[in-house]
Amino acid sequence: MTRRCASGTRTRTVAPYHLWRDDTPRLASASKDATVRIWVVNTGRTEHVLSGHKSSVSCVKWGGTGLVYTASHDKTVKVWDAVKGTLVHTLSSHAHWVNHLALSTEFALRTGFFDHTPTPDTEEARRAKAKERFEKAAKLQGKVAERLVSASDDFTMYLWDPSQGTKPVARMLGHQKQVNHVTFSPDGTLIASAGWDNHTKIWSARDGKFINTLRGHVAPVYQCAFSADSRLLVTASKDTTLKVWSMATCKLQVDLPGHQDEVYAVDWSPRDGQRVGSGGKDKAVRLWCH
Repeated sequence: MTRRCASGTRTRTVAPYHLWRDDTPRLASASKDATVRIWVVNTGRTEHVLSGHKSSVSCVKWGGTGLVYTASHDKTVKVWDAVKGTLVHTLSSHAHWVNHLALSTEFALRTGFFDHTPTPDTEEARRAKAKERFEKAAKLQGKVAERLVSASDDFTMYLWDPSQGTKPVARMLGHQKQVNHVTFSPDGTLIASAGWDNHTKIWSARDGKFINTLRGHVAPVYQCAFSADSRLLVTASKDTTLKVWSMATCKLQVDLPGHQDEVYAVDWSPRDGQRVGSGGKDKAVRLWCH
């Protein structure tokens, strides 16, 4: 499934809090016109147009080191310098459309300076805390190294370390149909992927090795999301249900019927992990309490 935000616009992402310049957030939007635009939110001004893809841009992610990552139907992933608006790398390994991207640091970037400790009093302290949380999440073998995983219509995924160049860390094989969605666990140890083969697969985030397959849905799985403590995964499917899985056992823990049609989107509240939100073709958004 592709998330559409406006006519022709597929996905959007806001710059991480610790990277805001002039106390102003930037937003990147991906479009069917093969471009990505970076906007100054306060004024609505376009700061950069990132041109280089040859087909629709299906996904955009703003990383914590100042890079923007884009996936396209032209089979490539591109890495951009968000400040300069210039191309850094092109990652070319997929044989078909690239549907989705996920960052190893995504949870830390989403939550910024929010955690279980008191919120800092000043803007400077909040930004410093957000940066510290990002760097802790990105630490790999003693250095800050954000990892990226791409999911494709070619049934495969690739694990990348863009700081090390354009060669993938691992090719991840196992899905029998297109891969819709991919996500890292908040603790950075696992990757979950959702596919048109009705399955969700769990992988090691360190080396991309396969761990297990979650079987239970009877139609394509559109999205999945980890709980804040990384212990549970929720999946959303065309079969009208959501399912909650234990990561300790890779077994079904709770079945969540309720939607009257396909469930397109799901997410877990990032701060307390107490609620799941889901949206479906039945025009309903449902909130579930854990």
